[in-house]
Amino acid sequence: MKLFLSSLSISSEQKEAFINLVEKDLSDIKFALIENAADPYSQKAKGFVEETRKNLQSFEIKLEQVNLLEYKNRPNELFEKLSKFDVVWIGGGNTFYIRWLMKETGFDNIINKLLEKGIVYGGGSAGAIVAGKTLKYFDLVDNPEDSPEQIYNGLGLTNLIIIPHWNTESFRDKLKEIKQLYEKEDIEVTTIEDGKAIVIKDEDIIIV
Repeated sequence: MKLFLSSLSISSEQKEAFINLVEKDLSDIKFALIENAADPYSQKAKGFVEETRKNLQSFEIKLEQVNLLEYKNRPNELFEKLSKFDVVWIGGGNTFYIRWLMKETGFDNIINKLLEKGIVYGGGSAGAIVAGKTLKYFDLVDNPEDSPEQIYNGLGLTNLIIIPHWNTESFRDKLKEIKQLYEKEDIEVTTIEDGKAIVIKDEDIIIV
């Protein structure tokens, strides 16, 4: 199992760790970029989506945007599509919306089969959060009503509960509250600052 879970995207400093995880040269990496987590946002609020895309394109990987909305109730076609890539990346946005869309398309089951094939799951912000075991308390920062259905269990790709954007002033108070609520239940969380990522390969976990 290979996971690259970032607070934002992939920085130039993280490039080597990313290459080592995928085990291919950058120019040979086929990268599926899924930006649907930002669907509920206004166009004005989606600047980070384009910024993330431009950053990833700067690595000169073979990047292709994949729209999950085109695969609702078509899990076999989605599996066939995503099987062609080395990396499947879920971008930032509303965690509850992207979790619902993963259910609608069958992505939440497909991703385990993709991981078994050696494909890397990557995620920034919401994409990192949803990889964990629960979305509990994240309604403090993401509006669950932006999703047609509120699902609070994560994908369970890792047992970690990841809180991104830890050093970001605009999120600081709410994120601290989330952390405190988990700690009251004696549940450990992992915080990552913007510019940091958690890299998981089988049992090995490092922060880069």
